[in-house]
Amino acid sequence: MKPLTEQFGWDRGALSGAFAVGAIMTGVMGLTAGRLTDKYGPKIFTIAAGILLGTGFMLMSRINALWQAYLIWGLLIGAGIGCSGTSMVSSIPRWFTKKRGMAISITIAGFNFGAVIGPLIIQWLVSTYDWRRAFLVIGLIPILVNISLAQFLKRDPRQIGLKPYGEEESPTEIVNPVINKAIQELSFAQIIKSSRFWVFGALQFTFGFCMQIVIIHIAPHATDIGISALVAASILSISAGSRVIGNLTTGFLSELLGSRRVMSACFVLLTLGLVWLLFARDVIGLFVFAVIFGATSGGINPLLTLVPAELFGLRNLGIISGAFLLMGTMGGSIGSPLAGYIFDVSKDYRIAFGVSAAIGVIAVVLSLILLRDKGKVEYSKI
Repeated sequence: MKPLTEQFGWDRGALSGAFAVGAIMTGVMGLTAGRLTDKYGPKIFTIAAGILLGTGFMLMSRINALWQAYLIWGLLIGAGIGCSGTSMVSSIPRWFTKKRGMAISITIAGFNFGAVIGPLIIQWLVSTYDWRRAFLVIGLIPILVNISLAQFLKRDPRQIGLKPYGEEESPTEIVNPVINKAIQELSFAQIIKSSRFWVFGALQFTFGFCMQIVIIHIAPHATDIGISALVAASILSISAGSRVIGNLTTGFLSELLGSRRVMSACFVLLTLGLVWLLFARDVIGLFVFAVIFGATSGGINPLLTLVPAELFGLRNLGIISGAFLLMGTMGGSIGSPLAGYIFDVSKDYRIAFGVSAAIGVIAVVLSLILLRDKGKVEYSKI
C-alpha cells in the first residue's frame, strides 16, 4: 500500500479499489473453480493459480499507472487466489471422514504459515532493494511451488483405489447425521433456496468485510502513528502466526464441541478484538490486537468449510464453498476501499475500525442464528 501511494501520489482509497476488484475476481473464480473441482479435482486449478499469481506479481513490478494495478491485481492476481484456495480446501473433506476438522485445519494452517514469514520477507526486499524487485521475487514462488506440487493432487482417494480415512469407523459422510440424511441428494439449486444458505452467506460477507479492512490497512495505520515499517509488517506476521494456532485449535475443538458452537465463540472474540483496535495506539496495543485477531480469524477459517459440510453435505461442497467465497470477497471488496476513502477524508482509521466492529456485531448475531438451527431441513423458496 504505502510504497505505491507514496511513489505515485495515489489516494489509499483509490488503490484499495484495485484490491477490491481483486477480491471480487477471487470470488467469481473461486465459484467457477469450486464447481469444476467437484468434477475434475484440484490439480488443474492449482497449476492455473501458480501461473496467474506468478505472472501477476511479476507484471506488478512494471506498473506506472493506477489502471494497471486494477487490471493486473484485479484480474490476474484475483483470479489466481480464487483458483488456489477453493479447489484445495473443498477437496480435503473428501479424503477424511474421521478427523476431518483437523485435516482442514492443518491445510489452512499452511496458508497462514506462509503469511507468517511473507510480510517480513517482503518488507526486507522492499527496504533492501525496492518494491519492483520485491514483486519479481514474489512472482517466482507460486510458479515454482504450485506447478511442481500440483502433480501429486487427486480429487478423492477412490481415484487411487483407497477409501476416505476413517470411513469404516464412521460411515456417515458428515458430522451431523440428521442433516446428512436429508440433504445428501439435494442439488445446488435446491440448497440455495434454504434460509441457512443465505444466513451463512451473510456471515461470510461480514467476515470478509472485517478481514480485508485489517489486512490491507493495519500496516499503513501503524506507520501513520509512528511505528517503523518493519515493526508494522511484523504485526501482520504475528497475526498470521496466531492464525496458525487458531486453525489447529478450532479444528480440534469442533470435533469435541461442534463446529457451529465454536464458530459463534470465535466471532464473539473477533468482535471484541475489533473493539480493542479502536483504542490501540502503540506497539503493544497493536501486538495484542494482532494475537486476538489472528487467533480468532484463523479459528474461523477452517469452520468456513466445516460448517457448510455439516449443513449441506459433500456432494456439492466445491461450488458451495465457491459461492460463499464470492460472498466473502464481496464483503472485502466493500470494506477495504471504504476504509481507504474514510482515511482519505478524515486522515485517520478510527472511524473505519469502528465500522468494522459494528459489522462484527452483526456477524455474532448471524452465527447465533445458525447455532440455534437444530437440524430441521426446510428448503423453501426465499
